[in-house]
Formats: sequence, structure tokens, C-alpha cells
Amino acid sequence: MPKSPLPILHIPDFESDRLDSSHFYYSGLRNHLSKHQFIQKPHKHDFYIIVVFTQGKGSHTIDFKTYPVEQGSAFFLSPGQVHSWKLSSDTDGHILFFSTDFYSSVFSRKRLNGYGLFNPTLAFLKLEIHSSDAKEILYIFDKAHLETQNPTWATMDLLRNFTDTLLIYFYRYKGKRTSGSQEEKLVNDQFEKFEMLVDNYFKKHREASFYADKMNLSMKQLNGFCKKSVGKTSSQLILDRVLLEAKRLLTHADLNISQIAYELEFDDASYFSRLFKKKAGVTPEQFRKQLESPSA
Repeated sequence: MPKSPLPILHIPDFESDRLDSSHFYYSGLRNHLSKHQFIQKPHKHDFYIIVVFTQGKGSHTIDFKTYPVEQGSAFFLSPGQVHSWKLSSDTDGHILFFSTDFYSSVFSRKRLNGYGLFNPTLAFLKLEIHSSDAKEILYIFDKAHLETQNPTWATMDLLRNFTDTLLIYFYRYKGKRTSGSQEEKLVNDQFEKFEMLVDNYFKKHREASFYADKMNLSMKQLNGFCKKSVGKTSSQLILDRVLLEAKRLLTHADLNISQIAYELEFDDASYFSRLFKKKAGVTPEQFRKQLESPSA
């Protein structure tokens, strides 16, 4: 088992020779992987990530779910998600980080959420690398690369616009494959708002009625949006988020069960253990032991 808390990485942890990288970072993926070997291990980050693989293969694990990596795989990660990957030596592509402040200094948070890309229920997109859509996306990445290599007046303004343009193209690309009605868009928008609220308040508020009130919805309406989106009730999704954080702490933090219960704001550690077993099928102690192996 790890004996230190899960590292939380910040954009300045990734050096940039020519650009102030406090809020933005771009690199070709091969160069990024060669410079930063530590990112192979599980870690959190406090920024958004867009990564596209143009060659190579392997696997990408995000919050205990593992996805295949191949040419054209595109992933979108939100602040707080835990991820790691195992990639072949010929892996290449594009990787871009940006902070909430970087984006929201010009564009609204509502606009960012509206793209529906940084949604944990969206596994990844698969780009057809030689399609016209993919060529437009890769062209914008190339423009961002050139700008970071030769920064000048208004470079950060251009990079901010390149970032939003990338999100627009990805949103269009996703829409062509998951086109839906206005009703489906409403469901998706409401569900994403619910997810964001849960992520902010799940430690203090585990009752679904709190979120229904926040969204000015009835419980029936809230559960309807959740059921249509992922087939679960709002209460189930809140507990899923609690369980995910518990698994993160059990896996990556050197805390005992009582400390984890306290971190998740449970008054009773035994109740936390019972709830965990009910949801995960094993006790927190058993879950932690399952992670131990000679190669760990």
C-alpha cells in the first residue's frame, strides 16, 4: 500500500521554458511522457486536461475504470479525478492543461459545462484521425504548440481562444455521434449541473433533497433526469460519489478507517464501514487488502 497521500499535481509542476505555465500548459505527448515519468503513477490534478493519442497503444485508468488507448483516443479529465496510464514506447499525440481561472477569465463556467466533455460518465471519444473533424482539431493543437514555442504579445489570449475552439470542435464531433433532441439536451444539462453540485457538496450533504432544492426541482424531476442519463436515482449517484472518494483514500492515502470516515464527514466510523460494504460488497479493510500484491 502507498505510504503517502495521493499527489495532487498543479500546472506549475510541469516546467515550461518559454511560457508562464501557472494556468496553461501544452506539449506534444511523446515529449511530455519522456520529461515527466512520475505521471505514470496514480495522481490527482487541480486543472482540466485534454489528451489525444495520435499513435501508440495501452490503457488509461480513470477513477478505477480502465479504458483502452489507441490511435484517435481522446480523454477529458476534470480537477480532482485520479488517473494513471500504461502506454507503449511509440505513444504520441497532444496534451493540454488549463485552469478554471484561465478559462473563466473570458468564458463562463456555464459555457465550459455546456460542452458536456468533462463529464465522468463520458469515458472517451474516438477520433477518426483522417477525418476532416480530426484534422481541424489537430490543426488547433499545432497552433497552440507554435504559440507556446514563440510567445509574444497576447499569447495567453490566443491560447485561451484556441482552448475554447478545441472544445467547440470536440463538442461538434461528439454531437455528430450522439445527436439528440432538445429534450435530451435539457436532460444532459440538468444532469451535469447535478453532478457538479454533488462534487462540491457530497461530504456535507448526502440527502438527495438538498440537491433538488438547489436546482429548484422536485425529487421526481431530479430522479427523472438521473434515470434518463445513467439509469440510477439521485440518491444512488450521491452514494457512488462518496464511495469513489472512499476508494481513492483507501488506495492512495495513509489513513486508517476512522480517519477516512472523519475525512468524509461521517460521525460514526462503523456506519461508514457498513455503508461501504453495502455498496462495494467488501469492508474497507478487505478492499484495501485486495489492493496489496507483491508487485505493488
